[in-house]
This record gives sequence, structure tokens and C-alpha cells, in this order.
Amino acid sequence: MQLTGETQILNAMEPIVHSIFEEHVLPNRALKCDCDKCKLDIIVLTLNHVKPHYTSTQVGEAYIKALYMNTQMISDVIQELARSVLVVEQKPNH
Repeated sequence: MQLTGETQILNAMEPIVHSIFEEHVLPNRALKCDCDKCKLDIIVLTLNHVKPHYTSTQVGEAYIKALYMNTQMISDVIQELARSVLVVEQKPNH
């Protein structure tokens, strides 16, 4: 299979984790370092620990995002974000 320039593969968890981080973690927790590098490291570390959900369509992305409106799933992502915050705060990458 050859991918064309129009073909796109998306891990739908990326915008979900980013959104949950901005909406639920940042307003409720003062980070030791709130530079963009540390914030990005927290998001990337979290993405490495949550199950990826890949799609190639906007419909698929919307479906996956709808699944993550479930409070238990949001809670799971918040827990993983909290773990990532602790790791990055203990060993910042700068």
C-alpha cells in the first residue's frame, strides 16, 4: 500500500490528552516548571502510556473523541497525566 499526500494517519489520543491536560490539570495544579518544554514532555510521556487510537478519517476521530466523553476514561487519562507530571517534575529535561 502506498500512501498519498492526502492520506493521513492520526492518533486521536493526541488532541484528547492535550485537551484534558489543558482543561483538567493546568487549572488545578501548579507545576514546578510551567515552561512549554515541560508541558510537552508531560503530554508525550502520557501518550506513551495510554493506548493509542489511530484513525485516518475525521469521522473516526470524532467517534474516538466521543468515546472519551465517558467520565471513567477521562479519569484514566487524568491519572496518567498526574503520573507524568510527577516524573517530569522530578527529572525535568532542561
